[in-house]
Amino acid sequence: MKIKLIAFTTILLISTCIVFISCTKESAMASNTSAGKGGSLTRFTITGNFLYAVDNHFLYAYSLINPSKPEKVYTSPLNFDIETIYPYNNYLFLGTKTGLYIYSIDTASKPRLIGEAKHARSCDPVVANDSVAFVTLKGSNNCGPAISGLYIHDIKNITQPILKKTVELPNPVGLGLQDSILYVCCGNAGLKVFNVNNPYSPGLISTQSDGVYIDVIPYNGTLICFVEDGIILYDITKPAIPLMVKKITN
Repeated sequence: MKIKLIAFTTILLISTCIVFISCTKESAMASNTSAGKGGSLTRFTITGNFLYAVDNHFLYAYSLINPSKPEKVYTSPLNFDIETIYPYNNYLFLGTKTGLYIYSIDTASKPRLIGEAKHARSCDPVVANDSVAFVTLKGSNNCGPAISGLYIHDIKNITQPILKKTVELPNPVGLGLQDSILYVCCGNAGLKVFNVNNPYSPGLISTQSDGVYIDVIPYNGTLICFVEDGIILYDITKPAIPLMVKKITN
């Protein structure tokens, strides 16, 4: 399954789930103005008044200052095959088939490349926090020769990401981060739940085996998992202990 198809499907299903969660939690009021949240396989994201989108070889920025009339204000040709885009603070993390690329959006209308960490050709979802970027690489005929696993980068110096740790995993795809807990989708090998309080020595807490996992989003105390035949919702009020709430089949 191609990542851009997965990403598109994920956005549609996640939007449905966010509505479901909002309707079933007391904290979800009619005045809620949250813009929602994307998964690690998504190809577009909203940050502030801008929407950023990628296709295989271009990064685009659209101004949403007038939401009824989005305006494309930036197009940048890129020399690498882009797979995913993930926002954190004033940065965009682009997962590509050849590496992790970090863009500054201090000037929101003109993203600027400030750091990169190259790897063997492979598919490359990414999530990040203030000091660490977590990347999954999947070695296969379609994605390339890299070793399948979780690749952990030190990004304290945002312009010089440093690979610090590699954890081999079977068929890793999407991933999500909630506090010091990392969720990694490994297809039919389950959802791996890691304690990353010490990020360069991640500890495997458990493996959930309720489906074939593709992507995951922690959202408002709920873990939304996109699986091969639909969506699974987990209660992660205690992030290290996912409790299955509901499965929504396609």
